[in-house]
Amino acid sequence: MEKKITNNLLLKILSLVIAFLVWLLVANINDPVVVTSYDVPVTIQNSAYLESGSKTYQVLEEQQTVTVILRGNRSVVENRQSDIQAVADLTQIVDMDTTPVMVPVTATCERVSAENITVVPAAIGIEIEDMVSKDFTITVTPSETNLSKDFEVGAMTSDPEKVTITGPESLIAIIDRVMAEVDTTTLEGDTTKTCRLKIYDKNQSELKETQMNYLKFDIGEPVVDVHIDLWDVRDNVTLSVGYNGSPAQGYQVGEVTITPSTISVAGTDEALAQLAANGNKIEISPDAVTLDGQDSDVEVRLTLSDYMPRDLMVANNVETAIANVSIIPLGSQEYKIPTRDIEIQNLDDKLRLVFDTDSVTLRVKESNGQISSLSADDISLSVNMDGEKEGDYEVDLEVRLPDGFELVEPVKTLVHVSELE
Repeated sequence: MEKKITNNLLLKILSLVIAFLVWLLVANINDPVVVTSYDVPVTIQNSAYLESGSKTYQVLEEQQTVTVILRGNRSVVENRQSDIQAVADLTQIVDMDTTPVMVPVTATCERVSAENITVVPAAIGIEIEDMVSKDFTITVTPSETNLSKDFEVGAMTSDPEKVTITGPESLIAIIDRVMAEVDTTTLEGDTTKTCRLKIYDKNQSELKETQMNYLKFDIGEPVVDVHIDLWDVRDNVTLSVGYNGSPAQGYQVGEVTITPSTISVAGTDEALAQLAANGNKIEISPDAVTLDGQDSDVEVRLTLSDYMPRDLMVANNVETAIANVSIIPLGSQEYKIPTRDIEIQNLDDKLRLVFDTDSVTLRVKESNGQISSLSADDISLSVNMDGEKEGDYEVDLEVRLPDGFELVEPVKTLVHVSELE
């Protein structure tokens, strides 16, 4: 038996070595050792270490992620992105006096030993700042609406109405406003909706998610409830406008108009009832239009929301109105003449003329007569179209007045001339 065991011992040992090498070769071919790298976001741990001293931090923008290199068999190290954690522990800061402060980064991955994991860079830079708090009012804004024309989104109230935000001093300093945007596309009645807050900087850009992660809110999550009231709409509400001050010496106020002269408004039941009691009329404060020393017409653009009574709002996306005050010489008066009463002279029989407006306004002053005795029926107008062809024209009107009166200024109007069909 001993002979059988010792016979060709060297050959047998060589066979075992060859067999091991063949196995190792096959194993390396099927599952070789490889090096694989992954970009991994860094998780910050133990931020309370700084907050206990009323300090906080921000990670440098270019160091939000690190490269983690794994070495090992392909079956172990490939496709492991989700299994890798890169952690920067603030308690491991060695020197707080550097700029930036460097924090070591440690990476782990299941089934991969620490000696087979490399992190590049091995430490990331953070900026340490004072931690401050500031109160912000929450502004509620609706999204695009798709409501019936009989309703408008009225009062919108957030709960709470303000929020205290705590974070790095430099980040808090750039916050301009806090918004709660409400989806109002499918409202059918008064309701309450939960909205996530949006924070905007002074450039009116929304804060990035990485910036939001540095902020803390006294309400916990940046989420609020918004109560929305739908208001009834009332059409054909009359606008009127006054003025304050006086025109220049030798001048007087002629006609005062506002465009549009009627609007639709939405409001609470109580506000609409009060509006009805006032004859469905809204009078804009005389302070909106000032005439001090004016010797020519005054035109003022008005933001209507500034002049709405309490619990009323302008409906149908109307935002502005134009107030016009005509300034005319003393002893003069304005007259509005329908364009249908203008005589058309010398127009080619194959053409027709259409005025662009339904009336023209002319200013007449007294010379020997009394302006109060002159009426629109005493005034006749005509337009001479001799030689004119198709097209759009601004034409001079000929005005005939009784003796004792004269025009303050020439009268022009726009006309459209086309061929008869």
